[in-house]
Amino acid sequence: MAEPAARPRVPLAELLAVLSLAADLGMGQPMEHVLRQCLISLRLAERLGLNAADREVVYYSGLITWVGCHVDAYEQAKWFGDDTSLKSDFRQTDFATAASRPLFMLRHLGGRPPRGGAGQAGHRLSGRGPQGGTGHARQPLDRGR
Repeated sequence: MAEPAARPRVPLAELLAVLSLAADLGMGQPMEHVLRQCLISLRLAERLGLNAADREVVYYSGLITWVGCHVDAYEQAKWFGDDTSLKSDFRQTDFATAASRPLFMLRHLGGRPPRGGAGQAGHRLSGRGPQGGTGHARQPLDRGR
């Protein structure tokens, strides 16, 4: 009987790089956005004089920063319509004023009406806050801070 061929091991860095590409798509960012973010982080770490072990932490942290952030896309789409547009617009919005966050939410609430319509989604969101439904409605807003 023949021995099974050993499967090649995928290096962790390559696996995380692939997952970061999926995060780019899920977050409405251009491809390799997270990879560029990781490279910038590494350059900053080098300028700060971090040792090799600390730079390794920066490298892997940079790659996994957004991995999994699109997991709640279903819930966000239920509240805001196009969740990819919501996430993409969030990263390009200046939240310096007190009114900017609520205005951003209102602009995106029911972007494409969910089953019950935008009005019902707004009523449910305002009545029970982010805990209405699954409690994930605020995640992209809290993550970006």
